[in-house]
Order: sequence, then structure tokens, then C-alpha cells
Amino acid sequence: MKKRSLTENVVYNMLYQVLVTVLPIITTPYITRALGLRANGIHSFTESIVTYFIILGSIGTSLYGIRKVAYVSDNGEQLSKATAEIMLLKLVLMLLTLAVYIPLLCINNEFAYIYRIQIINIVANGIDISWFYQGIEDFKKVTMRNLLVKMIFIACLFLFIKKPSDLSLYVFFTVVGALIGNLIMIYYLPKYIDIHSVKKVDLLCHIKPSLLLFVPQAMNYIYALLDRSMLGWMTNTDNVSIYDQAQRFVRMVTAILQSVGYAMMARVANLTAGNDLNGIKEYIRKSANFNLFLAFPATFGILGIADDFIPLFLGNEYLEVAPTLKVLSVLILTMSMNSILGVQLLMPIGKERVYTVATTAGAVVNVLVNIVLIPKLGILAACISSIAAEMIVFTISYFNVRDIFDLPGILKENIWVIAASFIMYFAVRLVSLANFAVVLKLILELLVGGGIYFLLMFITHNQILKIIIEKTFDIVKKIVKNGN
Repeated sequence: MKKRSLTENVVYNMLYQVLVTVLPIITTPYITRALGLRANGIHSFTESIVTYFIILGSIGTSLYGIRKVAYVSDNGEQLSKATAEIMLLKLVLMLLTLAVYIPLLCINNEFAYIYRIQIINIVANGIDISWFYQGIEDFKKVTMRNLLVKMIFIACLFLFIKKPSDLSLYVFFTVVGALIGNLIMIYYLPKYIDIHSVKKVDLLCHIKPSLLLFVPQAMNYIYALLDRSMLGWMTNTDNVSIYDQAQRFVRMVTAILQSVGYAMMARVANLTAGNDLNGIKEYIRKSANFNLFLAFPATFGILGIADDFIPLFLGNEYLEVAPTLKVLSVLILTMSMNSILGVQLLMPIGKERVYTVATTAGAVVNVLVNIVLIPKLGILAACISSIAAEMIVFTISYFNVRDIFDLPGILKENIWVIAASFIMYFAVRLVSLANFAVVLKLILELLVGGGIYFLLMFITHNQILKIIIEKTFDIVKKIVKNGN
């Protein structure tokens, strides 16, 4: 099967993640004001609980599906068989999940009315086949599908969500959008495989390898979600809302960086099958350089603008988000590096057990720190536990791939990226001292900060910036050529 180029896949996957980042910038100010602190807190808390069921009920089939499809993508018969088996396995797991979920949360529960709507979310996850398109490295389908769904969702949001009592409707639009998007993906599937040619299926052969990928994935989600859940259990939903808004900003940035990971995962899996160690090292080095090129300025940029940005963006009810966001900004660096070590390296080369140990250790640290500190420090404790967990995961992962992942060499290559990010931060803080209107001040902070960073990258001949400029010119030339 013909594959798109790695650059094209990264561009499409990043395009979607940029859209996912930009769209909340449009919707979040409206939602935080329309629903208010309490309704947003209820949504964040219940969403974290539902996600446990989705993750535990999928046992790693999506990540496994990407790798399995990448391995057999050149053999039409094996591709059809593997895809049909994984799809069927996901459906069985979905039914088992619902058998536990419905009696446990949808009856006699304070938030049962939300949990009932979220049944659609579990069904949407059960029929999700985006892993197939990622495995065959056709990220265009995934991107365009999600773009369509997001645009419809935004239209419904502005038309129908007006007040806190509209929370149920907001959740409904969210989960139905995911369901429709996944149904569209299934519609295109017959163009790639022939399910009718599959005469015999074997679901059991996929369970063990899925479980090997499931544990690290589950641990990642658990310590990402436990902060919200434990804040809700040990304090109140208002704290959940404040913490979740800060986490959302961090996740917006890391989603863009981690989009590279899923494009890289399929390619590294192919290189692993061909025993091309030098090829793997080169891809990982490029990925790390790209991530750091964005992660460092994003981290220092958030530190610089948070105090001016949060009141304007979310409203005065969410002022506590600013200090929370500044603490959590460190996660942009740690999560982007852990994505490289885990999703792009350890799992594709068959070291799932190492990643399992790393993420399990991170989850244990997260829980222990939360139990000890949340009663005393509240939201700050959740921040500390997240950072501690990510650092544990990084340390264990890096120790086991230090012969492939040359961290000192990568940091040396990016010394000007780090220095430019520091300079950018101090420039932004100087602008923040000016006595301007908040909107004007924020615009100046972004222009001055971004301008200084990219100017320094241009002066120091940064290779990533050079590639971005070249690709941009190529795209413009194609557009102009097609226009003529």
C-alpha cells in the first residue's frame, strides 16, 4: 500500500492538533462564562470518571492497532484480517464496559444525568478506527474527519449553549460529534480493505500484545486524570474546574507536539521491522529537535503572559488559573520528551515492558503525592504530583534507551533554543510592566516575544526554522501554481 511521506503525515496530524488548539481559543471564553465555574467543574469531574472506563475498556487496542496495521500494511489479506479482528475485539470490549458502567454510574448517582449521556462516548470509542488510518499512515482522512466534526460542534455550541443549566446539552453535543466522526471513518474503510474476504477471526491472539501497550497507556491516563478525580473527591468541583482549565492550556500545546509522535510511531515500527537502528536514531533526533524548538518557547511564553491572559480569556471567576498554569507549564517540556521516549521509541522497538514500569511508577508517585498533599495544598498538590510523575517516567524511560536517545547531544544542538526562550521570557515580562490596556499589552507581549524568539532562531541558523520556511514556500508555490 502506498504511504504518504512522513513530512506530509506530520503536517496533517499537526494541522488537526493546531485546529484543536485554535478552536478552544474561540470556544473556551464563551463556555466558561455561559456554564460558569460549578457546571464546568461537574463536566471536568464526570469526564475524568468516564475516561477511566473508556481506557480500561479498550485495553490498549488503539495503540496496538496502529502498530499492527503498520506491520502488515503491505499485505492486503493480512491487513483486512487484522483490521476486522481488532474492530470486533473493540466492540466486544465496549459491550463489557457498558455492562459495568451503566449499573455503577447511571443509576442512583448524583451526576447520573451526565453519565447517561456519556454512554454515547463509550460507544463512539468502541467503533473508533482512527488507529487504522494512522497505521497505514493516511493522516489526511483523520484530519479532515475531525475538522468537519469540530466545525459542526462549534456551530451547535454557540447556537444552543447559553446558561449553566445547558450542561447536559453541551455534553451531548460533545459526544455525538465524536460518534458521527467515527461513523464517517468507517464509511471510507471499504476503500482500503475487504472485510468480506475474512472467513475466520482470532480475537485472542490480539489480547496479550494489546495488554502490553495498555498498561503504560492506562497509567499515563490514570495519573493525568487522578488529579481531577482526587481534587473532586477530596475538595470540591470548583477546584477541579480551576485545575482543569490550567491543564487544558497545557494539553493544547502538548497535543501539537505529540501529534508528531503518532506519525513517527508507525514509521519507527517499520524501521524496527527492517532492523534499521541508524534510521531510528535519526528520526528520533529530528523529532526531539522539533519538539524542543516549540516546547521551550511555549513553556516560557506561558510563564510570561499567564497573568494578563487568563483574566481576559476566562474571566475574573477563574483568576486562580493563572498561578496554576505557570506551575504546570513545566509539563510541556516533560510530556513532550516522554512522548518521544514512550510513543515514538520504546513501544515501536518492542520495549513496552520498560514503558509499563516507567508509567506505573509515575502513577504510584502521583497517587501518593496527591493523598499526602491535597488535603494541605489543594490545587498546588495536584500540580506537584503531575510534575513528579512525569519526571519519574522520563528518568526510567531515558535510562533504558540512552544508547539510542542522545540527550546531551540533543540539548547541545538546542542550546540557542533554550537561550532564546529565556531572552523571550524577560522581554515579555518587561512589556507586561507597561501601563497599557490589557488587550493591547497582551498583543504586544505576543508580538515582542514571538518576534525575538524567531529572530534569534533565524540569526543562529536553526535547522528546524529553515525546514519550516522551506516547506511554507513550497506550499505557497503550489497554491500559486494551481491558481494560475
